[in-house]
Amino acid sequence: IDFSKMCTSNQEYYLKLEELKNAHVETMAKLESMYRNKLYLKGVQPVARKDAASNGFSSALPTWEKSSYQPLNLHKSFSDSDLSDPLGSGVSGGSDKELAFEENGSETGSSSFAKQRIEKMWDGFSVEDYIARTKHSLPNSPVFRTMRKKQKAWSPKVTVPKPFQMTIREARKKEQNVKSKSQIEMENNLLKKQLEEEAECQKKFRANPVPAAVFLPLYHEIIQRNEERRKSVKERSKLKLLASQKPFKFIEREKQRNEIRKMQLRDLSTPEKKPKPFKAKPIPKCVYSPAVNDKLQEEELYREIRIRMRAEELLRNSSLPTSRLALKNTNKKKKHKCVEPKETEHKPKIKPDVPDFERLHQKFQKRLLQKKQVKHLTVCEPFDLRTPHIPSNKGKILRDIQEDEERLKETRWPYASPRRKPQMRGANSPPSGFGESKSPKITQSTQRRLQAIRNYEKQRMQEYLQELQEMEERVNQRPLLLERVTQVVLLLRSF
Repeated sequence: IDFSKMCTSNQEYYLKLEELKNAHVETMAKLESMYRNKLYLKGVQPVARKDAASNGFSSALPTWEKSSYQPLNLHKSFSDSDLSDPLGSGVSGGSDKELAFEENGSETGSSSFAKQRIEKMWDGFSVEDYIARTKHSLPNSPVFRTMRKKQKAWSPKVTVPKPFQMTIREARKKEQNVKSKSQIEMENNLLKKQLEEEAECQKKFRANPVPAAVFLPLYHEIIQRNEERRKSVKERSKLKLLASQKPFKFIEREKQRNEIRKMQLRDLSTPEKKPKPFKAKPIPKCVYSPAVNDKLQEEELYREIRIRMRAEELLRNSSLPTSRLALKNTNKKKKHKCVEPKETEHKPKIKPDVPDFERLHQKFQKRLLQKKQVKHLTVCEPFDLRTPHIPSNKGKILRDIQEDEERLKETRWPYASPRRKPQMRGANSPPSGFGESKSPKITQSTQRRLQAIRNYEKQRMQEYLQELQEMEERVNQRPLLLERVTQVVLLLRSF
């Protein structure tokens, strides 16, 4: 890096900054002079306007004020309404100017000039000129304007709707087919896109040839290389582990002990005897004699007798478990408590012949059906509740009402006595209205409901009888137990 160039560049930068600063100071001085000229013009022009507006008021101002063209150092900015106000413009204008002159005098430090101004303040002032100005200004006052507005008669006005300029412009554009800039740009973009698409569509697609590197078995070579590297790493790590491995001390100690023990056993061991080969003895001749079979049968018979005797002995010596003994004792006590039944003298005769159960079952079924069909269904009849025979108490009620109206007093205030004296009822007397209660009348809907219930019960009964008949037919069609057993045996034999 060249530091000399950097220093020169910094100096140039500071020189330019100083030039800009000087130019800024000059512009600010020019602005200040322009602002002072503007203030001077604002201080002089209101006096000329006042002279043109009122002829008599100009005489009231002092002569030195007209000939004063010195720039005023105003600290207060006046609006146009304050300058053009006809009522307070004379007095306020004079006082403001005097204040401005006083401030200017204070800046210069001349107190004598201020005293002269105060002494000549009221020279040439007249009240008549002030009154004339107020009279001339009255018609322009806001009160007078409102009065004139009230005197004017009301004139009806109807607003006539007119189209906006933009709607007229758009309609003209549509008539002239004038397109906007955005529409033209959009159409141009669409045309460009269409041309590009057509050019792309006209191009013929041609595939590039398959590169020769695709046909090389690079992947298999990579896999084989990785496998070889893995095996070599595995063998290398195994050798490293074996080299770093050290046997435990107790393993070596055990090996030494085993070797010493083997040596001792070899010294103490006797010469080994060779095992003799097995040789079976010949079968005795007595086995082939017929007396052996008889002896075997006798032993088998004795064995069976011993087993039977042992079983009988165990049965005699056997007893119930503890859980069953408690129940047995309780049952014995119950039997002792109960009255022993008398022995029946009648003994049933045992028939040697087997009865025909199928015929008996059929008879029983027929009798059952007959008994069931004998029962007649109850026919519903309308209830005779004798409600129309009950005498009505309408006449009695009417008579009671009439007596109440004639004799008894009302219960409401100020009557003290009740409308009717309470009736005392005995303890054994029945409640009021007992025996006069009307029984409910059977309506048509209840009759229909009962009829539907009866029909449903009949249908269920018929279904039940049909099921019984089907069951009976199935039982009759089924073969007997012995026949079924023989059929099963035959089937098993056939298999």
